[in-house]
Amino acid sequence: MAIPATWLTRLGVEWRARANPSEGAYNLAVSEGAAPKTELEGGAEPAGGVTGGFTGAPVAGALVAVNVGVFAAQVYLAGGARHALGMPESVLRWLGANDSWFTISDNRIETLVTACFLHLSILHLALNMLVLWQVGPLLERAIGSARFFPLYLVAGIVGSASSAIWGRFFGHTVSVGASGALCGLIAAATVVGVRTGGWRGELTIGMGRWLGLIFLIGLIRAVMPRLTQNDNAAHISQIDNAAHIGGAIGGAIVAATWQRGFTYARRAQRTVLTMSIAVVLAAGVTVYVRNRTDPFLFMDVEERMRAADAALQEGHCDRARAAIRRAIQMDPQNRSIRAESTEIARECWDPNSDRPTPRLR
Repeated sequence: MAIPATWLTRLGVEWRARANPSEGAYNLAVSEGAAPKTELEGGAEPAGGVTGGFTGAPVAGALVAVNVGVFAAQVYLAGGARHALGMPESVLRWLGANDSWFTISDNRIETLVTACFLHLSILHLALNMLVLWQVGPLLERAIGSARFFPLYLVAGIVGSASSAIWGRFFGHTVSVGASGALCGLIAAATVVGVRTGGWRGELTIGMGRWLGLIFLIGLIRAVMPRLTQNDNAAHISQIDNAAHIGGAIGGAIVAATWQRGFTYARRAQRTVLTMSIAVVLAAGVTVYVRNRTDPFLFMDVEERMRAADAALQEGHCDRARAAIRRAIQMDPQNRSIRAESTEIARECWDPNSDRPTPRLR
């Protein structure tokens, strides 16, 4: 499925067209009645107005390169090229996949970012990078890099958060991929279309249809296992509808806050881009550190209860309390966990000291 290029070409022109309709290239940040500019916020517009590839869109190009590089690392860490067609869940989780159990119960908010750079297979990567290659450069040239990168990150984070919340309450999910962020880009382009051409404008209708098609495909994939009464069908090709919808909402909200008369200074642009890069790097480093320092990493409820009981038997009250607290975070309504917590509190309580000491059974 390809995004019609004419819709995206118009995006780089219509959003800036009010400055001076006779100009071949316009600036996003030109307010009503201001003098026309021939330079985009992210850089100079090359002669001829419309450009191709990643010219004038360094962030979009870098995002493609990073996603491809991360997937190559995934394949290497998974054990070879055979995993390019399907990545082991354990590898994805270790690298920062958005696992709804752990993202929420263990407050692993860093995975809301890192999951946007991981992909399940080379086909998954190729489809997402195709969309990013089509919509990313033209949108970045239209709005500037300092708006584009935060838009991508916010949409991706909101999409990941939506997926985690949905999985927490409606069924365990492990989510990866850039599609939430990409839906945010398309939704932002739709908002730009509304603000320039109205609800019936060609850009609005075209981008809205494309976004609707994504949602429709996701809905069909979601209901197909029920219609076919085939549980295995659910595992053929999972589509994270919550991430798509959440990312689109996040992208639309961000685009709605843009002010046409506001221009980033060069220093401000560098600051915004540096901060965006810092967010991505900080998320990656946090995943690395927590993977190596968390003693209860990726343990389910029963495993954490067993860890708490074993620590109590060995007289390690602090570790027992930590393990049972982490179990409670995963399942606050579980009576067995509450009973175990009460037993740990009783066994480790010392009336003669402010700090409980272990009592072996």
